[in-house]
Amino acid sequence: MRVPLREARVQRRVGLGMAAAALLALAVALARGDGPDGTSMWISAVSAFVSLCAFLADLLREPADTGTGTDRRQRAADELADAVHAQWMAEARLRRLQDPEPLNVHWSRVGPPLADHGRNIRPGAVLPEPRDGDQGLDRIVETFRALPRGRLVVLGEPGAGKTVLAVRFVLGALAARQPGDPVPVLFPLAGWDPRSVGLRDWLAERLAAEYRPLAAVAGERTMARELLDAGLLLPVLDGFDELPDSAHKEALRCLNVELDERLPVLLTCRAGVWTRAVQGGDVLTAAEVVRLRPLDLATAGRYLESTARPDGSGSTPWTPVLRDPPPPLAEVLGSPLMVALARTVYGDDSRDPAELRDPARFPTAARVEEHLLEAFVPAAFGGADGTWSPDAAHRWLRRLARDVDTAGTGRLAWWEFPAAMPRALRVIGPAVLALIASAALLVPLAEYGPGVVANWDSRPSTVLNYAGILLGLCFGLARLLPATARSPHGPRQLARTALRMTGAATVVAVAMGLLVPPLVGSRLGAVLTPRPSWFLNGCCFGLILSMMFGVAGLPRRPLPLGLPWAGSPGGPRAVRAVGALVFFVGLAIYGYAREPVPAVPAITCLAAGLLLFLAGLRRGERTATPYTGPAAVLRGFRRGLLRGFVACTLIGVCVGAVVGCVTGAFAAYRIHSADPRVNGESTEGWRLQETDEGDRTVHSTVREEFLLVGRTGLDKPFAVRKGARISWDDELGRFTGTVRIEEKQDQWMIVWKGGGEWKGRPVDAHNLVVALPYEAEVWLVHRPVGTVVLDAVVPFVAFGVLIGAIGGCASGVYRALNTPSDTMRAAGPRSTLRTDRDATLARSAIAALLAGGVCLVLISAMPPGGTVGTMHTEVWVQVGTSSLALSAWGRLGTARIWLALTGRAPWRLMGFLDEAHRRGVLRQSGALYEFRHLRLQQSLAATAGGGMVPLRRRSALSTASRRRGEAFVAGVISAATLLGPRSTAAPPDEGRAH
Repeated sequence: MRVPLREARVQRRVGLGMAAAALLALAVALARGDGPDGTSMWISAVSAFVSLCAFLADLLREPADTGTGTDRRQRAADELADAVHAQWMAEARLRRLQDPEPLNVHWSRVGPPLADHGRNIRPGAVLPEPRDGDQGLDRIVETFRALPRGRLVVLGEPGAGKTVLAVRFVLGALAARQPGDPVPVLFPLAGWDPRSVGLRDWLAERLAAEYRPLAAVAGERTMARELLDAGLLLPVLDGFDELPDSAHKEALRCLNVELDERLPVLLTCRAGVWTRAVQGGDVLTAAEVVRLRPLDLATAGRYLESTARPDGSGSTPWTPVLRDPPPPLAEVLGSPLMVALARTVYGDDSRDPAELRDPARFPTAARVEEHLLEAFVPAAFGGADGTWSPDAAHRWLRRLARDVDTAGTGRLAWWEFPAAMPRALRVIGPAVLALIASAALLVPLAEYGPGVVANWDSRPSTVLNYAGILLGLCFGLARLLPATARSPHGPRQLARTALRMTGAATVVAVAMGLLVPPLVGSRLGAVLTPRPSWFLNGCCFGLILSMMFGVAGLPRRPLPLGLPWAGSPGGPRAVRAVGALVFFVGLAIYGYAREPVPAVPAITCLAAGLLLFLAGLRRGERTATPYTGPAAVLRGFRRGLLRGFVACTLIGVCVGAVVGCVTGAFAAYRIHSADPRVNGESTEGWRLQETDEGDRTVHSTVREEFLLVGRTGLDKPFAVRKGARISWDDELGRFTGTVRIEEKQDQWMIVWKGGGEWKGRPVDAHNLVVALPYEAEVWLVHRPVGTVVLDAVVPFVAFGVLIGAIGGCASGVYRALNTPSDTMRAAGPRSTLRTDRDATLARSAIAALLAGGVCLVLISAMPPGGTVGTMHTEVWVQVGTSSLALSAWGRLGTARIWLALTGRAPWRLMGFLDEAHRRGVLRQSGALYEFRHLRLQQSLAATAGGGMVPLRRRSALSTASRRRGEAFVAGVISAATLLGPRSTAAPPDEGRAH
């Protein structure tokens, strides 16, 4: 029988039962009389348990019913109307559309052949003959509402004011909107491909992408699609002329097929483009067509004179110019865009509009337009209050228009700035940033936390190790991560990731087998490590981190994140409480810690708690998906945890087995192909001996100094030769003499001859065997091929299980807290950036916290000095730190540095874009910036130098760059293989623990 756990009554009974059990355990503890310390511990534990149960009960509480489908759609439409109104009102203020008053642009009706039959436009009504346009923009909403079918096409020349008309129509329609009326939303048509996606599908996709709450799925449809189907959307399609010429016919066909009485539309287009499109296809059925008329000189003159500063007589610098303007200038002033640009360019005393009368400089209207477009940005950034010089601002905006806005849409999204970098730097930059973030924690832990993580034996080894991690990260970030957040993450993609991971790891394993085959057997802790191993181990480590992030779904081109609790009234308070609890747990662990190792979880708890508390102080931007309650987050974590654990374990174990088999095969070949040796033979100070039972030992014939050392985290000491490059914490003794190395209980041992408590007792001699001369080492470790391979495979397979446990936690956290930000209703780009930063830090802190808990369980379950050494701590720490560089915030950091170093943007990039927005060069659309007009963007990009690279060529260059990058990875590993030493014997000082 199914138990209704969601019922409040059942949840109360379960909670009371758990609390009663906890109190019973406390009573038993008090009755046993464990003393004050034991009693205090039990009281603290039970109190924490009850508090945790209460917190989980609050988390699992289901949200209230949100009403019927009609109510939900109406609320969504009203919220959309508020967002669109706020967005375009702010834009109208920046464009100074009401300062002092809008330009009075007129329009006139256009009949066939550019429009449909009059009886189709107004069935049953007599359509008056088209007149010479006495209609103004203030009547556009009235005209649209009078159309029975609700379809209007606005034609005009470039810069005639089509986009301004669309903006004013949106604001006017919103002002007249009543509950239940459709919401006007402006869609730039440049991103629509009618040959591959239908109009309704594209509108729903764009609406869900730019207004993320509408991406919520109800049944089988998104809320955006529900609004479309319910007739609650009025698309304002701006820029039909921006579609490719070859797509016009199909676009008109899609419009005629998919528009109906529940989907009205207003469409803008250049007059010439519309004429060609109609001639090659069909008209827009039942649509009224109007054409914007050029400004007459008197209207333009009145506007320019009203915006200029008058002198004592009431005249302005424009007065003599407009009294008898030359024909090119008169033609240019017929465009509202050029009038607005002229107002800005000659808005102060630094320029005199009289220069426009010079026929030598401005012989044609095109030259006047080029001059106004080129002078607009320096004029906008002029003035004594400017932070950036006009010339520098002009240069930076030219480069951004060309390099960032690769699609030519006029949009600048801060999370897309890395696209301006070369493909190689898009991979290397985040990898270097991840390396720096990890090194900032691992290096101090290695230096000042004995036994926490393995320390490097020298600076060259450190450099080699991090170079290997960097190379592995670069390959993994380029080939193992999904391209975008919307990329499929199914079994096929996981299988592809596993194959790529196996291929890359096999290359590294072959290099290991050639340079440093595991003759003695693989051990990942407290072992001498030759220099080539540092680089190759780093390659494996970088690949592992990348694989875990790929399984967790971190994309190469991430979107801004939102705070998951943004839609919850009590969410920030709960997050602050959890952060404070985790912080005090860290203090308790640090206060009771008696060993250096517990300091790592203490520091993790302190850092995670502090980050969570600070993140809880912000509500952040609205999220792209509606708040569904903590229960949905926990369910997402459960699904991600299961998926990540299974995928990472399978990939880790399989790849570990492959690496172990390859390196073991090389080791077996070295052992069994070595020249035979005679019992009793001596080689380089070591005598080889074999008993009748086949047991082999070696005896040193030259007196040497040996040390007995210990490391925190190991239960037994180990012996090394003096001068061996290996880290230890305590020296327990030393002696000078000879030793006899033999195998006991599957371990290489010597009898310690020095003083101290270990005198006369066997101690670990694994590092003495590794440092033996090559001939002596090969002879001593001779064993069957299967045993050699098995000894190499077991540690790598064990490490694969560790990868699965940690990767599962990371995948669960990253998938559960993957809440995209609402980029359309965002307060601004900088606010979205701050929210993404806080969400990234909080997500990384939780991932490191859970991964650390799993590692503590594994550490307690494994014997000290096990086969994986301190690798669990090294992976645990980097799961939280490395992912910071893979967020939109982290990738923007690398893009900022590159853009500034190459002179493409200032160091204060976001501040500069804010200033450009304030000065009217850019407009703001939610979290996006857009150039004021597409012609301005095209003019800036064309003068950036070097011309614009066609998109098809960019794609070809990207493919070639990717192939060169893959060849570079293989070449580096191959070079290490060819240039490395052929002998596996390490000198006495060549190695260290890892």
